[in-house]
Amino acid sequence: MFKRNIQLVFSTNALMLSSGVITSLLSAWALGPTGRGDLMVVLMWPAIFSMVAQIGLPQAYRFWSARRPECVSALFSNAVLFTLVLGLLMLGLAELVIPYLIGQRSPDVLHLARIYLLVIPILMLTDLTRGLLEGARRFTWVGALRLILFGVQLGSYIVLWLIGRLTVATATYTMIASLIASLLLSVFAVWHELRPRWEPRSSELAETLRYGIRDYPGVLTEFVNWRMDLMMLVGMASSNAVGLYVVALRLADITSTLASSVGDALLPEVAASTKPEEATAVVTRSLRLTLTAHLLILVPLWIAAPYILRFAYGKGFVPVTNVLRMLMFASVVWSAGAIVISGLNGLGHPGLSAIARITSAVVMIVALLTWLPTRGIQGAALASVVGYSVMFLVALFWFLRLRKISLWGCLRPRWDDLPNAITPAVLRARFSRIAARSQTEALMSSVD
Repeated sequence: MFKRNIQLVFSTNALMLSSGVITSLLSAWALGPTGRGDLMVVLMWPAIFSMVAQIGLPQAYRFWSARRPECVSALFSNAVLFTLVLGLLMLGLAELVIPYLIGQRSPDVLHLARIYLLVIPILMLTDLTRGLLEGARRFTWVGALRLILFGVQLGSYIVLWLIGRLTVATATYTMIASLIASLLLSVFAVWHELRPRWEPRSSELAETLRYGIRDYPGVLTEFVNWRMDLMMLVGMASSNAVGLYVVALRLADITSTLASSVGDALLPEVAASTKPEEATAVVTRSLRLTLTAHLLILVPLWIAAPYILRFAYGKGFVPVTNVLRMLMFASVVWSAGAIVISGLNGLGHPGLSAIARITSAVVMIVALLTWLPTRGIQGAALASVVGYSVMFLVALFWFLRLRKISLWGCLRPRWDDLPNAITPAVLRARFSRIAARSQTEALMSSVD
């Protein structure tokens, strides 16, 4: 079982990464910076509306379907009713506010943005059914959901590009088809594996809401830190600027994905440690290894950035070179901050990690409001660097203070780090992280 899971991890990662690169290239070649920006304007906000409307329920579904398998029927029935009620309400709200959120766009872009709002309830129900599968440990099906989302998009993009029909409109309809396919597969998987009956229960809904609401602020804050720059750009910048920024963001995210998975196992490893010094060592070693791996990849990509943009995307994307470099550096800082935050959570201090993320979000919003109107996409990238740096420094301050160690003692390289770089726990956690990411987060990755 473990060997099969590891094989699924690497095959899923490889397909997702390949799909992201290829679809990003095809859309850039076919649409150019302005069309790429228009596509992001259309695709971005429905995913955010869906995440807001879920009120943390996907996480609650993972927990309760694992804790009380006998409640699966009630959870599934409640998911359908919850999606019908709140999903349609959120769809109506989105219809009213979407013209104000996307700024001054062409009538065609506004029309497509309104059509794409229909995926809000689709995303909600898919995330909830995924939560059931994850809680029931049906990870093969969860991996299949991710693969079909990216696979349908990739196959459709290739065909459309070959026949010269890859446009903003056809790309939008492709994404809708991908999400419908993923929803149908998720419902089939729940029916096939869990055999739920129609048994809606208000008591179960109240229980899951109580759990989800506790996790809800952390989910929203982390998402704000992750994509606030893009959210504000969509509303304030031109489609050409958004398209350039999206390409840089996609490449920077690839850098982060390729660098390291060391920190994925951190929280359970720290929580399971019985000796304080062992827990401290796990965190500091993970931080050092992650920083080293990121920096080793960052240096050659920093040098090659203009050549990658020119030969892969075309001359029209070369002006975004400096933005790409800043976002690459931001990915290093983000990863380091995520390591320390995982360590704080594993040590039993989620409040301190929340302080770091909230502080980062506040700083990033202020920086974006200050720099975005005057510096454009360079201001957005710089705001990401500053916001992520604040998150890392605040989290690191609390960690060093709690563990009573110095900065040099934490970051000083050690030869004995290398034998611990890859362990079964790290590989298991890598698979768990892939499984646990929501359909909404996967969608955001696919449209970058």
